[in-house]
Amino acid sequence: MDKKDFINAVNGLGSLTVAEERITQYFMKHYTMLPFAKIDELCKQIGVGKATLGRFLQHLGFSGFLEFKKHVADDLAQTLTTPAERYEVTQHTDNEQSVLTKHYDEVMSNMTKTFASISDDDFERAIGYMQNPKGKLYVIGSASSEALANYFFLLARYLRKDVVWLKADISTLPHQLVDVTEDDTLFAISYHRFSTITIRLVKWFHQFGGRIIFITDQPVNPFVAYCDIQFAVESGSEGFFNNRASGFALIEAFIKGLSRQKEKNNRFKRIESLFDEFSVF
Repeated sequence: MDKKDFINAVNGLGSLTVAEERITQYFMKHYTMLPFAKIDELCKQIGVGKATLGRFLQHLGFSGFLEFKKHVADDLAQTLTTPAERYEVTQHTDNEQSVLTKHYDEVMSNMTKTFASISDDDFERAIGYMQNPKGKLYVIGSASSEALANYFFLLARYLRKDVVWLKADISTLPHQLVDVTEDDTLFAISYHRFSTITIRLVKWFHQFGGRIIFITDQPVNPFVAYCDIQFAVESGSEGFFNNRASGFALIEAFIKGLSRQKEKNNRFKRIESLFDEFSVF
């Protein structure tokens, strides 16, 4: 069941109670996150009881929330493609535009959609978590996300102390995470396909009370229930591989936000002196 089918099904019910209207509005706003929602947390956020939610879904033709979210997940999963699947499609697509022009259009479209969807409040809250002087800032990314995470890590080291680079290696993560506290923040980046190591790390960090900031290209993901702030960036592309430009631009925006850190001047001087010491030009 996609969002349009859901709306049509609700419209078919006729008049709604106040509680049903509240459920409908919440579902429409957070539709892509429903497959990963837990019913207790969901009802708390909506402000209705489980029985009320259950009756509403039964009116739509479902036995309960589990069956409903399975139908939502099955539909949304069809939109997730792999490079191999895109290869099959592009082999039969005629394209009169130059590669450079087409790529420019894709980048600008992804940028526009991404930054239009980002809340200023969420962005500023994320910067506040990253700047928290009481805790460490942990950074992780795997596969194509690793380069983006590493770029952020290197520049963030200019701007604050206690920035920790986490390698997606299950044999070393326990040693790196042993000192995590509720004052710490995890900045995680994961694009589809999702790394199981990153999923386990996010769940673990959440369990120990740390703040989690997450960048992804799929609002439907296994992380959403554990993150304090999620940023969904557009990565659409007609090439074999998805586009990472909007995610990279958001990371640069985070670096600009972190540059308001008061201690940065001394850190810049120390890093520059170290470059001189090791003859780095």
